[in-house]
Amino acid sequence: MNKNPLVSIVIPVYKGSNYLAEAINSALDQTYKNIEIIVVNDGSPDDGATERVALSYGDRIRYIYQKNGGVSSALNTGIREMKGEYFSWLSHDDLYEPTKVEKQVALIQSDKDIVLCSGSLIDGNGNPIIHYTKTVSGRLNGVELFKQVLHDYCLNGLGFLVPKYIFEKEGGFDESLR
Repeated sequence: MNKNPLVSIVIPVYKGSNYLAEAINSALDQTYKNIEIIVVNDGSPDDGATERVALSYGDRIRYIYQKNGGVSSALNTGIREMKGEYFSWLSHDDLYEPTKVEKQVALIQSDKDIVLCSGSLIDGNGNPIIHYTKTVSGRLNGVELFKQVLHDYCLNGLGFLVPKYIFEKEGGFDESLR
């Protein structure tokens, strides 16, 4: 088992130039360094603002432009292009804690599961937003996790670390869900 697997952080973005740099910086600031960052511009109609932000990072990220197809399409493009063993989703208006990927990689090394962590909400100025959700901990199988979803647990895509083989086996995101 590779103890230092490449993790692909995919950032789908649509009209997101206002927060994109912060998201990219939070990915670059990870304490786990064996990462690649893929920004997929989903056809942002913003006179090139999103593209300018992404391209300002040079070769520290990979930038892909595609015709607008929705977030599922942008995520699937990133998954097709990723070179990593693991997929991590970071929306253009979200931030990662600096140790997020490091902690998840450490957890996933023991089993080839999906790892999920919790998150918190902040406003546009970085101030916490109080919200109440149920929390879960420990190992859950698919049925147990689904029960939690049905009973008020809020899942956010940025909390997952998913082995790439799962997408190869099960397929990508449903592109009809834009």
